[in-house]
Amino acid sequence: MDWKRRRTLPSSSVKTVAIVGGTHGNETNGVHLAKHFMRNPALVKRPSFETEVLLSNVAAIQQNTRYVEEDLNRCYLLEDLQNDAKSTSTLERKRAREVDAQLGPKSSSEPKCDFIIDLHNTTAATGVALLMAPNDEFAHEVAHHLMSLDETVRVVEWNDQADWPLCPSIGRSGLTFEVGPCPWGCLEPELFQQSRRLVMALLDYVEKHNSLVASGSPTRQEVSMKVFRSIGVSIDYPRAGEDPVGHVHPALQGQDFRELQEGSLADPRSSPNFPPNERAVDETNVRGTCWDDQRVTRSS
Repeated sequence: MDWKRRRTLPSSSVKTVAIVGGTHGNETNGVHLAKHFMRNPALVKRPSFETEVLLSNVAAIQQNTRYVEEDLNRCYLLEDLQNDAKSTSTLERKRAREVDAQLGPKSSSEPKCDFIIDLHNTTAATGVALLMAPNDEFAHEVAHHLMSLDETVRVVEWNDQADWPLCPSIGRSGLTFEVGPCPWGCLEPELFQQSRRLVMALLDYVEKHNSLVASGSPTRQEVSMKVFRSIGVSIDYPRAGEDPVGHVHPALQGQDFRELQEGSLADPRSSPNFPPNERAVDETNVRGTCWDDQRVTRSS
């Protein structure tokens, strides 16, 4: 699949936006924000496009757990969705197929949803991190606008690969809307309010974008924006067997996306590096991933 060819283009109108909460059932900020919008649909209604709000992993939400059998946000690879045996093997894979049918399908060059906002929160001190495909021009355009409104917004690009197993990849375009630090199972009021403001600002931007497209005179300009890209280095704790025997140094705890100077982390390949420290990655024996910050030129 040529993902770039099916993208929402900066020059095309947006007809449907989806706001998804509960991809991880214990990421309560996103769950409650989605429920808030479901109770108050006027907040996300805009004249020129439809906004759909849904909860994805309902079973995990009910159990207040990340997932029941398998991480739902690893179940959206196209080849997995098309594999009948695999796509019915766990509760999450069955649900992934249902969400794909509702918002996609991913196999189509014309999926139902033009832009997906997948709400997450993390124990890592990310601030607001917007994660997206490297070739998604419209997602970058939207993110650049949000960066202009809130200096805590960061853009992180997904790894450059053939496909992504992530919910936003079902639609034409989209992003993972990650906020932290926030304990699992808890609502963090300040982050909740910040997320609400930014999601509504995003919808306002899409409405303005559609108005410009409809008028036949969308204004375009090249802008430079800072993005974070993985350098392919992940770090685990030192271990004795399966048990960790180390921890994040107090001077680094909570310093996500801050520069690591040479000598502060054993990585000979790149400096500066920026490791987020998220509790959820324990199951993969990864305690941090190193990122390089770069400036890219995009249309806006």
